[in-house]
Amino acid sequence: MIRRRRDPAAGSAAIEFAIIAPVLILAVLSTADIGLAIHESFEIDQALRNGAEAALSDPGTARVETILGAVDRTGGGQAETTWSVSRYCACPEKPEAVATCSTTCSTQRPTAIFYRIDGMRAYSGILLPDRDLTRSASVQIR
Repeated sequence: MIRRRRDPAAGSAAIEFAIIAPVLILAVLSTADIGLAIHESFEIDQALRNGAEAALSDPGTARVETILGAVDRTGGGQAETTWSVSRYCACPEKPEAVATCSTTCSTQRPTAIFYRIDGMRAYSGILLPDRDLTRSASVQIR
């Protein structure tokens, strides 16, 4: 009876794959998760740009919120975005200092009208922790 010797390297490829496979799977899932989060952020940005464009004609906060909601629903993201739109007046040289719309600024120019648009969407990741994706924009009308 002839006895064959076993190759000492037999089965090593299966063991190496068993060690490396979890790392590869984790890398693929992480890449997909980050890509989905970026896609969700881009959808919020697109709706924000459309809302800012609509705000340029000064239609009022309700109309801007309607446009934001309509654009947001066409994106097909994980969740709907919560929008906050505010309209206020301020001097162009200090847009953070809210003033009444009838105030005259230090440069003897009238106050400008601003729209502040904030959007927040919850993101539930595959591996990333749950987080809120937020974006905001401020638009000066006049």
